Amino acid sequence: MLRRPSRLGQSSRWSYRSIAMHIVLVALFIAHPSGSNTTPTIDPIDASELRMLEELSAWVAEGPQDIPGAIRQRPLSFEVFRSYHEPQLRDSVLADLPYAGMIRRTAERHGLDPLLVAAVVETESHFNPLAVSHRGAVGLMQVLPSTAALEPEALAEPSLNLEAGARYLRYLIDRYQGDLELALAAYNAGPANVRRYGGVPPFRETRQYVERVLARYFAHHQNVWLGSEPGELLASAHAEDFLNQPS
Repeated sequence: MLRRPSRLGQSSRWSYRSIAMHIVLVALFIAHPSGSNTTPTIDPIDASELRMLEELSAWVAEGPQDIPGAIRQRPLSFEVFRSYHEPQLRDSVLADLPYAGMIRRTAERHGLDPLLVAAVVETESHFNPLAVSHRGAVGLMQVLPSTAALEPEALAEPSLNLEAGARYLRYLIDRYQGDLELALAAYNAGPANVRRYGGVPPFRETRQYVERVLARYFAHHQNVWLGSEPGELLASAHAEDFLNQPS
C-alpha cells in the first residue's frame, strides 16, 4: 500500500487522486522528452517509482521541514526534483535575481546548477559585490584572497569573484562525490574541519549556513517545478482536494 503524504489533506479520496497524479508525473518525467510533440510511450511503472513520486509530490506541495536531513535521507527524490526542468523555466526563476546572466554563464562553465550558485551568493553576500567578512572573505561568493590567489580588489569585481567561487565550489563537490551538504560545509568552514569532524562540523554558523543555502536552493527548484506542466497539474489536484474538504 502506498503511503499517503503527510499533511496533504485527510480526504479518503486523496490516495486515489495521488496515484492518478503520479501516473501523469511518471509519464512526464520518464517518457516525454523535453520539447517533444509526440505521444509518449509510458514505461512500466513499479512500486518504488510510485513511492518516490508520492514523496516528491509532498516535497513540491509543502517542502520538508529539515531540508538537509531530507536530502541526506532521500537523495533520489531530491535528484529527480532538482533535475526536472526545462532550461527556460530555470532561467525565468534565475532572471528575477541580481547578476542572473553572469551567474548562469559562470555556473554552466563549471558544470554547476546556476540555482545552486545563486543560493550560495544570496547566502554569502545578499548579492553585494563589496561585502567583506570578518575573516577577510570578499565579494558575491565571499572568496578568500588566499583561496583564489587574487587581491581583494580583484575579488570585488563580480565576474572574477563568481569565477573563483564557482571553481572552488566545483572542486568541493567533486571532492565529496556530489554530497552537497559536505561541499557546502567545507565551503564555509574549510575541508580541514570537515575531515577533522568526519562530516559537517558542529559549528552553529556552519550548520546554519548549510541549512540556509539548501533551503534557498530547494525554494528555487520548487518555483521551477511549480511553473512546469506537472507542477501545475499537481497544484490543481491539491487545490481541488482542499476545496472538496468537508467544512
